[in-house]
Amino acid sequence: MQPWKQALQSAPNLAAIPSLINEVPLGALPLSGGLTNRCWRVLTPSYGWLVWRADSEHCRVFDIDRGNEANVLLGVEGHVSVNRVVAQGDNGLLVTWREGQPIPADHPDDALLCELAKIHEIKPSHPVRDFDLTAKLEHYWSHIHDSVLKRRYKSLYEKYRRPPKLQCKDIVLCHFDFGRHNLLSTNDQLVVIDWEYAAMASPTLDLVMTLDMLECDYEAGLSFYQQYRCIDNADEWLHDMRSWQPHTEIMAMLWYVLAAEQWKNPEFLVTAEQIYQRNC
Repeated sequence: MQPWKQALQSAPNLAAIPSLINEVPLGALPLSGGLTNRCWRVLTPSYGWLVWRADSEHCRVFDIDRGNEANVLLGVEGHVSVNRVVAQGDNGLLVTWREGQPIPADHPDDALLCELAKIHEIKPSHPVRDFDLTAKLEHYWSHIHDSVLKRRYKSLYEKYRRPPKLQCKDIVLCHFDFGRHNLLSTNDQLVVIDWEYAAMASPTLDLVMTLDMLECDYEAGLSFYQQYRCIDNADEWLHDMRSWQPHTEIMAMLWYVLAAEQWKNPEFLVTAEQIYQRNC
């Protein structure tokens, strides 16, 4: 852990914290993992360990709204195990630190999908923004500056920037990054973290993104999901899931291109190119 004054030199945005909790933290350390959030773990005299989720320029580039994230956490509290909101300001969001072990690779997919189905049943008590695929892709596209990359990926972007025609009309709370990397095991329960991309949208979209991260077959995944959430029109769900798939691929491709530019990391471009090759 870095002493507080040293941590401030590493991340000046930490200076917003004392006014939010009316005390000066003892120290802080950057959290490993996380690509867009770049969070800090902060030790405070009264609250113990907290997590600082700054409202940075990277948040604006990746279309992340800390106010929406706070509303999501407040809206799901009591339904699923999450970080609790401690304080919120113009410069970021403070939430409680949750102890837990990362979910192992062999953790059963059906248990994870039942947890996702539980999230989709929640009626948030606070307003949550709506997901708009076209607006999201246009936002990513507008923040990519490399003209060579834009020429290469333009055809796929234009082909899939509009959402598919759906048969399922449900709109639910979606996490949009529900993978093992955002799940912790603690006291025989799952803790779901990193809700920064959460929005109201079709559950079939959230399910596709989750199954792709789990590398799980769509039919098998939907069967697991139905163990918790009753679905009468499974054929329509499968139709929509398959329709969403190329759109989610292109959304991920643009995200990786943008991440490569933001973090000056060419490894992200390797992943973007793999997605391009699969879909071109």
